[in-house]
Amino acid sequence: GLAGQYPCEGMDLLCVRSFEETGGNPPGNGNDCWGWSFQDREYVLFGRSDGTTIIDVTDAVNPVMVANVPTATVPSLWRDIKVIGDMAFIVSEAGDHGLQIVDLSVVPSLVPGGSMANTAHYTGFGDAHNVVANPETGYVYGVGTNTFSGGLHIVDVNDPLNPTLVGSWDESYIHDAQAVVYNGPDADYAGREIVFA
Repeated sequence: GLAGQYPCEGMDLLCVRSFEETGGNPPGNGNDCWGWSFQDREYVLFGRSDGTTIIDVTDAVNPVMVANVPTATVPSLWRDIKVIGDMAFIVSEAGDHGLQIVDLSVVPSLVPGGSMANTAHYTGFGDAHNVVANPETGYVYGVGTNTFSGGLHIVDVNDPLNPTLVGSWDESYIHDAQAVVYNGPDADYAGREIVFA
C-alpha cells in the first residue's frame, strides 16, 4: 500500500518534518542519522549540512526538536554521528571540523529548541567522511579523514573529555567500517578487536 505518498509494505508513515523544521538552513541538506535511548525516551541525532539536530521521537507522531549542535566549522554536504553510552561523536567533511564530542545525558533536561555546545573537541584530524564506534572497547575510528591516507584514525574515547590517538592504518582510503570484538572459535583471535573496512 501507501504510507502517505510513499510506497510501503508492512509499515506506516507517522510523520514528516521539513529540513527547516529540523533546524536546518536552506539550501542545506540532511545526510545521516543515528539513534539514542535514555531511560524511557527515544531520540534521533540527525546530521545536517550545518550541524546536528537532536529530536525526541518518543511520540513518533509528534517529534520534538530538542537541540541543535552547530557545525564545528562550516557547512558540508556530509556529516556522520555515532554514540557510545551517552556520548555522541560527530564528524564532517568540512575542513578542520575534527571530532565533536557531545554529552547527551543533559538532553532530557533541556528546553526544546535550544543549542548545545561540544563537551570536548578532538582535532587530530580535520575532515572525515565517517566515524565508526565500538562500544565494547571505547574506540572510535575516523575514516576517510585527511590523515593516514584516509585509512583508520583510531581514537580512544574511554575518557571522552581527553580523546587520545592510539593507532592508525594507512594502506588505503576507507569509506565505511565496522569494528567488533572477535568472539569466535579461533582462540588466537578471541577477545581481539577486528575492523572490517
